[in-house]
Amino acid sequence: MSYGTLNLHSGNPASGYWPEYEYGDPVSQPVLKRITASPSLAALLLAGAVIAAIGILRAAGYLQFLELAGYDLLVTTTSGSETGTPPVVLIGITESDIQAMGRWPLSDEQLVAVIEQIQAYRPRVIGVDIYRDQPVPPGREALNALLAALDHVIMIHKVGNAGVPAIAAPEVLKDSERTGFSDMVVDAGGVVRRGLLFLDDGQQVYYSLPLVLALGYLQAEGITPQPGTPDPAWLRLGDTTIPPFEANDGGYVDADAGGYQFLLDYRGDEAPFRRLSLGELQAGDGLEELIRDRIVILGVTAASVKDSFATPFSRQGPDAPAMPGITLHGHITAQLLRMASGAEPPVRVVADSHEYLWLAAWGVLGALLAVYVRTLSLFLLAIAGGSVLIVTLSWLAFSNNWWLPMTPPVLAWVLSAGVVLVFLRGMERSQRKLLMELFSRNVSQNVADEIWEQRDQFLEGGRLAASEVTATVLFSDLENFTPLSEKLGPVRLMEWLNRYMEIMAGLVMQHGGIVDDYYGDAIMADFGVPLVRESDAEISQDARSAVDCALAMRAQLDRLNAECKQQGYPTVRMRVGICTGEMVAGFLGSAQRMKYTTIGDTVNTAARLESYGKELPEMEASEGACRILVGESTASRLGADYRVESVGRLELKGKAEPVSVYKVLGKLRDKA
Repeated sequence: MSYGTLNLHSGNPASGYWPEYEYGDPVSQPVLKRITASPSLAALLLAGAVIAAIGILRAAGYLQFLELAGYDLLVTTTSGSETGTPPVVLIGITESDIQAMGRWPLSDEQLVAVIEQIQAYRPRVIGVDIYRDQPVPPGREALNALLAALDHVIMIHKVGNAGVPAIAAPEVLKDSERTGFSDMVVDAGGVVRRGLLFLDDGQQVYYSLPLVLALGYLQAEGITPQPGTPDPAWLRLGDTTIPPFEANDGGYVDADAGGYQFLLDYRGDEAPFRRLSLGELQAGDGLEELIRDRIVILGVTAASVKDSFATPFSRQGPDAPAMPGITLHGHITAQLLRMASGAEPPVRVVADSHEYLWLAAWGVLGALLAVYVRTLSLFLLAIAGGSVLIVTLSWLAFSNNWWLPMTPPVLAWVLSAGVVLVFLRGMERSQRKLLMELFSRNVSQNVADEIWEQRDQFLEGGRLAASEVTATVLFSDLENFTPLSEKLGPVRLMEWLNRYMEIMAGLVMQHGGIVDDYYGDAIMADFGVPLVRESDAEISQDARSAVDCALAMRAQLDRLNAECKQQGYPTVRMRVGICTGEMVAGFLGSAQRMKYTTIGDTVNTAARLESYGKELPEMEASEGACRILVGESTASRLGADYRVESVGRLELKGKAEPVSVYKVLGKLRDKA
């Protein structure tokens, strides 16, 4: 059989042996090629999309509930930090106290008695978290007289808003500095995370109860309100400036920043204060040391009065109680005292630009993780470890009074890694499918697996790449085939050919070769591709493997001929040509159908060696029904184990110079 011009072994597109490979829209190919050429580039682009999506969601406020939940977690896990016992004493009126009094609210007369009893222990400031806008007889005159006489007793009022009516302070304290509002800033979900220092109704500036209590206590320390830095409109206590809360601070988005607010840290755990019930106060056992020179806040803790608020501690479980108002006032007051003493700065937030850089950094790291860590168990372990690291860093930052939101970076880390992993796995599946379709039918499973492990040699930017190699090519063809085909008939001939091809192709794969193509009853096989051979020893082994394969094909053909003789059919002969040298290995074909093949002068020489036959003498008995001709480049690599006979320098079709040709008769051990 003649092969024609073999320097373009593109095969027969109609043969049905080539698997399909769809490249897609030609316009998009350059962009897709650049993206898929580098997994890292594709990963960074995907990470950028994830980061942008999370940034948009965050800016729109869709992540605020998660970020505030993260803030609550930080508060509750750092609240036990050692801060010392605040100079604040809480006196709560309990359900038992109300039952003992026999009424609620307590009368002005009863309130006077309680304040006088507290005053007997000489506190520095007394805050009364009980409204007295209206008289509660009897005893109104006595209460007015007491409030006029004691300038360190602070009463509450409520500024109110459009949905909540205002509640005035006692008339005797009108326009004085001895009242403080009890209004609280409540987030969605009813949680208090911010304290209020000032409110302005457009006509007057009001001070909060905690601020008035703190200022009254600090006055004895020589600390008074001062203009802050860098903005003199900010409040400074001691050396600490308290920046006002802004609408987009931390994890907040468009929050109500009215008045002068600051973030609460709730240090010292849920209730770090000295606490007494009204009954314990009235018992009066050894209370002077407890109360003297401290801030006392009197209020109600009885659940029936409903003066309580949800705080970050309320998220600790369904049974977590709400925080009484006096405890919340105590936390705000204690935090102001710590800031004024320099023991602790206010909770600070990172600039928005830095928060988005922090988000982007984790998104990029997550994408790179997916690129370089491909083992699923290790990947999942790294994802968990990275998430824990982000939470830990946020916790450490909050321990040092910095709110570093953790939700966006965790989402960026996990989603970027996940999206990139899915993308790369999908790309790998497509590449594996492509490579296996092209190779798996023509190579052994071990070679197919190794091809996948070394896929970078065959894929360049997601496309199939060509390479220059030094390999060995084998061509085989049958002669005297016409009599057999006439005898068998079309159907049985096809059955015989399929069996013949299956046997010969199997021998090629057994000897480490790849079936390059079929031409009717002819076979082209390559040894040394597609896996790159770099050392001289490997190239020589490929040459020996090709010759060993040809010898095995000779033996199998002898068996097939023996069967033909037994059945009365004509026998056939085989010609084999083998040559070793440089060639180009790669994929040829259209965008819809392509095949892996080798091209070059070495391939042409092997084909001419196979077809060169009529000028040679009849096959020797040792050759059986198969003649094996090899080029000098192959014969020189066989070594002493092979019986090789020089044929001479032959002029091959298409070759300008004669070629030294050798006939392989067998292996020495076969002769023995």
